Amino acid sequence: MTDPMLRVLLIEDDEDDYLITRDLLHDVSPSGVELIWRDTMLAGLEALEQERIDVTLVDLRLGPDSGLDVIREAQDRGITSPFILLTGQGDADLDARAVELGAADYLVKGRLDGHILIRSIRYAVDRAAANEDLASSEAHYRLLFENNPAPMYLVQPESGRIESMNRAAMALYGFHTGEAVDLSLPDLRCNTSPVAREGVILREGSTLEEHRTRDGDSLYLELLTERIVLDHHPLDLVMVTDMTRQIDNSRRLRLLQQCIESSSNGIVIADAQQPDMPLVYVNPTFERITGFSPEESVGRNCRFLQGYSDDPSNEQALAEIRKALATGGETSVVLRNFRKDGTPFWNDLYLSPIRNDEGEVTHFVGVQNDISERKDVENQLAYNASHDVLTQLPNRALLEDRLEQACRFTQRHGRTLALLFIDLDGFKLINDSLGHRTGDKLLIEVARRLMEVCRTGDTVARVSGDEYVMLLPDLARNEDALMVVEQIMRTLSAPYNVNDENLHLTASVGIATTDGSISQPTELIQQADLAMYRAKQMGRNTYQWFSEQLNTEASYRVKLRNELQDAIDNERLTLYYQPLIDSRTGKARAVEALVRWNHPERGLVSPGDFLPLAEETGQIIALGQWVLEQACRDMLRLHKAGFKDCTVAVNVSPMQVRKAGFIGAVSDALEASGLPPEALELEIVESAVLYDADQVIRTLHDLRDLGVGIAIDDFGTGFSSLSYIKLLPANKIKIDRSFIRDVIQDRSDAAITQGVISMAHHLSLDVVAEGVETDAQAAFLRRNQCDLLQGFLFARPMPLNLLEEYMHTRGGYASSAADDQDSPDKTLLLLDDESNILRALTRVLRRDGYRILTTTSVHEAFSLLAENDVQVIISDQRMPEMSGTEFLSRVKAIHPDTVRIVLSGYTDLKSVTEAINEGSIYKFLTKPWDDKQIREHVQKAFQHHQTLQG
Repeated sequence: MTDPMLRVLLIEDDEDDYLITRDLLHDVSPSGVELIWRDTMLAGLEALEQERIDVTLVDLRLGPDSGLDVIREAQDRGITSPFILLTGQGDADLDARAVELGAADYLVKGRLDGHILIRSIRYAVDRAAANEDLASSEAHYRLLFENNPAPMYLVQPESGRIESMNRAAMALYGFHTGEAVDLSLPDLRCNTSPVAREGVILREGSTLEEHRTRDGDSLYLELLTERIVLDHHPLDLVMVTDMTRQIDNSRRLRLLQQCIESSSNGIVIADAQQPDMPLVYVNPTFERITGFSPEESVGRNCRFLQGYSDDPSNEQALAEIRKALATGGETSVVLRNFRKDGTPFWNDLYLSPIRNDEGEVTHFVGVQNDISERKDVENQLAYNASHDVLTQLPNRALLEDRLEQACRFTQRHGRTLALLFIDLDGFKLINDSLGHRTGDKLLIEVARRLMEVCRTGDTVARVSGDEYVMLLPDLARNEDALMVVEQIMRTLSAPYNVNDENLHLTASVGIATTDGSISQPTELIQQADLAMYRAKQMGRNTYQWFSEQLNTEASYRVKLRNELQDAIDNERLTLYYQPLIDSRTGKARAVEALVRWNHPERGLVSPGDFLPLAEETGQIIALGQWVLEQACRDMLRLHKAGFKDCTVAVNVSPMQVRKAGFIGAVSDALEASGLPPEALELEIVESAVLYDADQVIRTLHDLRDLGVGIAIDDFGTGFSSLSYIKLLPANKIKIDRSFIRDVIQDRSDAAITQGVISMAHHLSLDVVAEGVETDAQAAFLRRNQCDLLQGFLFARPMPLNLLEEYMHTRGGYASSAADDQDSPDKTLLLLDDESNILRALTRVLRRDGYRILTTTSVHEAFSLLAENDVQVIISDQRMPEMSGTEFLSRVKAIHPDTVRIVLSGYTDLKSVTEAINEGSIYKFLTKPWDDKQIREHVQKAFQHHQTLQG
């Protein structure tokens, strides 16, 4: 194979030089070189662009141009053909410039021969070919380096300086073009300490390092370094693999595994692509919950937790699971599973599919939670929702449900249903005095006893506090309930031994019956409740049947309560005032405020109807506050009318006194009205101190410190101990009207009244007698030093405008005290049911100068005794109302200073003897009498009275 012909271009403006060059080449290689001649720079450049030229000879001087310009222009145009510069003389400076421009050689024309020329040409051609191969190789390398998708860079081994970084590496680090200059490998590292491999697999010979990006983010990189030589310089080619995601995933998976391992929920994974979906993983909590180890669980289907028997409670849950497995969906169910030891537990299971990249379900993950305790709590809550927590009896909700069922049964079978409402008597007192724990034990024991009494099919329920209900279905007749009621009362009245102490309780029972046709079965409870309430009113420890009358009364009370609230809210009540009369002066010294309700339809409603109702409902608080404030305002008005010494008495309920803030309410009422505290007196009943005695007494003391007076109302009718009287800061006692009504003729009432007055005065208390309606009562009370009198004898309750008029015109009471002062020393009372006897006696005794009072009525005789200072009494023995000895026996108790004589035509020896022995009579005289003799007996009687008086 022959070498190809070299095509040589000569750019020379001197033809002789062209010919010389041609001849030199021809002599050396006549057929191996083809010389092409161009005489200008432009022609030569055109030939270089259009023809294949292996080497170019260019003269340094081309007329106006230079050979160096040709070389420079050719390079600018991208022409790679090698150039040899020809010159007429040698110049070292020029030689260096030529080489810098890329000339292959520099030859002096005068020193050339053919061999030198051809050798230079071949050398230029060979070197150009080598340079071209090298450039091609470098370009190929650059192409592979720059465009390689794998990040890599070249690093100087000693300094660590990065010579070059490909585009993938720059993108990985976040550098833009030109920003990676002057970087070194230590600049990219976060630290020099080794990085944990975090479970990733590295290639042999590689290292794992933590680098940072241009923005400071961490990169975990696998670096594989290979030593290469480039341009005769050793470099490290560093191939980079980004392991950040793998390490993050590895960390996340390890964290997830730790979470799964330490989860409080049992977690299982089943292989969905195996026929029986066996378990492939269970976490430690699964073993703790079920008792099955991973070795005993992996490879088995989860159904082994369901035990060996079909559980009906699981049917719906299992159907949901099968549906989720078939459709690849999620589900959440509650199953009853079994542990390894056979004990059941409630499993709250959440089932979810795991899909691959193609969307196929490969596994199912199950999260189980042992909710047995929660189920127990739910069951307990469900039980508590229908049962009483203390006694475990059904509560009202369950009772009402069973009542409806019993009514349907009763109506269907033509039977009778009875409902018993049982309320314990006296339980509150035990509960308050001995404590709630003792009370709770009592309630539990009562429930146990009631359960012993009831029949199979009966229901015993606790509806509230100490109230129980017994439901008796399937009775043949109404009266059959009485046997159960009587047994209940006997059972509950037996002693209760609680805390080594015997306690006693009774019960009041209300009975309501139905044939099942009642439209609202719950109304039966209300009916029995009303009957029980009536049993309480009848004295307790008894039973009452429900009647329509009770229903009517209850409806009336409910309506009255609502109307009363409306009257309170809209201030439709009014105050009346009744004066309290000073027994010594006969003047009105105080008034009592009495609330009245003039109903628009019913007219004047009795306080006895609405005040007890207000106490029961708590409306007494608002009502009492209104009365207090209005009374203070009205009394200030009375003071301004000129009666500044008059005080007003206001009744306060025990509920008001025990309510927090009562002292402030009284103070506010006084301040708002401007009434002085000493002009206000609060009346409380004895029973106010039965409960919370210490608190009530403290409150009353604070009121007295405020300047307000305290009066004990209805004294003698309550149940408080006399020891409270010395503790209460009272300044007044009011004797109840029940003692005043018969005080002049009933020895007990008279004794109680006299005793109360005496006791009160020894305690420095004023005494008020209520219900004074006759002059005789007033006279008796005056004679026994009662301080104040109140009653219809002086004035009925009246509104404020009439009270002002009364105080101006009739403020003083015209008593018979003056009559007593003017009466003679000797007063004789004659009592006989025959008027002619009285006339005959009067004629006989008048001559002795006695003041003689006569009457045919025992009742009038008591009045005369109360109104007059009688020293001697002559009474007939036989009278329609009572015998003379009995009358005089009563007189002795009420008026012990009198001298008592019986005058009778009949002799009842036994009664007379007893009367004489008891000291009830002084003499027993018979009819007909001797005038002289009877006068002597009467004279001696007056003398006897005078002797007794000392």
